[in-house]
Amino acid sequence: MSGAWELERPSVLVCILTRETVTTAWSKGFRELQIPGGGSFAFFAGMPFDHARNTAVERMMENGFQWLFFLDDDVIPPPDTIYRLINRGGDIVSGLYYRRAEPIVPVVIRETGGQRVWVTDAPPGGLVDADMVGAGALLIHRRVFERVPKPWFEWLLDRPDIPADQRCSEDFAFCRKAKQHGFSIKVDFSVACKHAGLAASELGGLLKPLSV
Repeated sequence: MSGAWELERPSVLVCILTRETVTTAWSKGFRELQIPGGGSFAFFAGMPFDHARNTAVERMMENGFQWLFFLDDDVIPPPDTIYRLINRGGDIVSGLYYRRAEPIVPVVIRETGGQRVWVTDAPPGGLVDADMVGAGALLIHRRVFERVPKPWFEWLLDRPDIPADQRCSEDFAFCRKAKQHGFSIKVDFSVACKHAGLAASELGGLLKPLSV
């Protein structure tokens, strides 16, 4: 039986945020990344993260792509990542990768009782719900950007005019907005990416939840 991606023949724009210096391992991983037919890729550099991500979304929308896959220049996904995330059937689905700083945990957060908690209790290979994820290996359908108002991504960490518990990076801010507009966020723990440098997803051990 054909997979969902074969039936829909989705076009994907792979958007790479880069500081223009990448590891050999990342370069190899990118060369091996399978992009569905009709898909393409573009590099974005020399601008703040939120500006780069918003520019990528505009490029994707203007050119009629159905999906946008964000890939950071230090996250190395399995070759079939895009296909596997599409086949999960969600509008926003992330691969699994770990933080490079302490605590070394998945870049996946749930908000519980006003607290942000790192999600570390998912079974290996499972699909889990999240409130916030990083955008290092993140697949998003265009309908999300059609419903969520601009700016989709905002850097809020240094905004003294908003409450401290609302300050966050641009990817977390996007997740919060998307959920406010009725979208769910999934993380596919079977799509194990490496975070080039200190941490890789196969570092083992799912740890107990830790407050952010």
